[in-house]
Amino acid sequence: MGVLKLFKKENNGESKKVSSAHYLTGKEVREIAKANMKEMRRLEKAKTRKVPESEYLAEMKDPNNILEVENLHSYFFTDQGVVKAVNGVYFNIPLNSTVGVVGESGCGKSVTSMSIMRLLQGPTGQIVEGSIRFKAIGFKRDDRGNFIPVYEKDEAGNVIMEPVLDKKGNVKLDKDGKPFMQPKQLKDENGIGVYEKEEKVFDIAKMPIREMYRLRGRQMSMVFQEPMTSLNPVFTIGNQLDEVTLLHVPGATRELAKKRSIEMLNLVGIAMPERVYASYPHELSGGMRQRVMIAMALAGEPRLIIADEPTTALDVTIQAQVLDLFNDLKRRINGSILLITHDLGVIAEMADYVVVMYAGRIIEQGTASEIFHNPCHPYTQGLQKSKPTMKSSSDKLFNIPGNVPNPINMPNNCYFKERCSQCIGKCSGEYPGMVQISPTHFVACHLYGSKEN
Repeated sequence: MGVLKLFKKENNGESKKVSSAHYLTGKEVREIAKANMKEMRRLEKAKTRKVPESEYLAEMKDPNNILEVENLHSYFFTDQGVVKAVNGVYFNIPLNSTVGVVGESGCGKSVTSMSIMRLLQGPTGQIVEGSIRFKAIGFKRDDRGNFIPVYEKDEAGNVIMEPVLDKKGNVKLDKDGKPFMQPKQLKDENGIGVYEKEEKVFDIAKMPIREMYRLRGRQMSMVFQEPMTSLNPVFTIGNQLDEVTLLHVPGATRELAKKRSIEMLNLVGIAMPERVYASYPHELSGGMRQRVMIAMALAGEPRLIIADEPTTALDVTIQAQVLDLFNDLKRRINGSILLITHDLGVIAEMADYVVVMYAGRIIEQGTASEIFHNPCHPYTQGLQKSKPTMKSSSDKLFNIPGNVPNPINMPNNCYFKERCSQCIGKCSGEYPGMVQISPTHFVACHLYGSKEN
């Protein structure tokens, strides 16, 4: 027995709601599985192919953005059909800003963040279509793929030379007894070599999966929802933190990695960082584990931090501390934060811009002030009504009636139509396009741009 179908396809290609329950037969399941397998193989092959960098280099539409998501489609291929978890998403993340993504559970928030990081679990989870443009500042490489060092210069602008040393620290000599000389590389305050940097824009959706190491950890990092499932229980906190530095900082030694790790633990407000460095994840509280995850995300000095429900399992006091920490960190790293949550209170506290998702699509976006003081979409209005307040006189909390449509058989009209109390005739037609309310405020609803009653 298969999954319940809520919609069926007519000859004209439109979806029509069925009145009686219909279950997939074994033959239908096999046909779906066969078609899905063919598509999954194609997408997996595209992820692993060798392509020149020019094929996934791009340009930002707005130079003030660090990330631009355009027409993103991320699907899961199951035996019951294709789950369109993210179905045509558009949004931008400006430099030095916090963008909050809010919506009910299952609306596609986490899948969007995993798509940006290219962490969808394949072969079933795949980015099918769209662009994810990311502005990265990485190390420059020569024709052989090696990083290009920055050399020290004297007052006249000439490169300073120094003797070449062997592994024991002795000066290497040529056959005439003269020392081998090499350009002296510039080093930072931690003794790590400095390399030339350059700014490039990558289309992450088109990037071969093996090239993502250039971005993950170093350029962008993620704070996952549940630290205990993200931290390895058999390794110490120090081992896991050190790994980030050793992988993403050229020339880093274990001594320097340890120093940096303890600095990161100090930065996130952990008392006795040396003790925590030597501890295992199970020896720490939930709040401390979350701070460790944030420290790990910061170790590579990323330009973009994606935080997926970072305060879900924390009490109110620790939650406030973590939110303050994120605000402070954004200023320190001079970067941006993508905050995934269903908590409107967290969004109001943290976000500069808000993106509201429903059933895999964005139905409203704007500044935090616009979304909270002038919500336009009936769904956004319902979310705000659902939040309990001190002024509420009713003993019963407001809830949005109905259920989210089946993600395998999505209707062609507005996804929120069956739950909306403000429906008009046009809602039964095509899915609404985005309507601009203000320079920064957009809503996908037929109530706007239409005079129909």
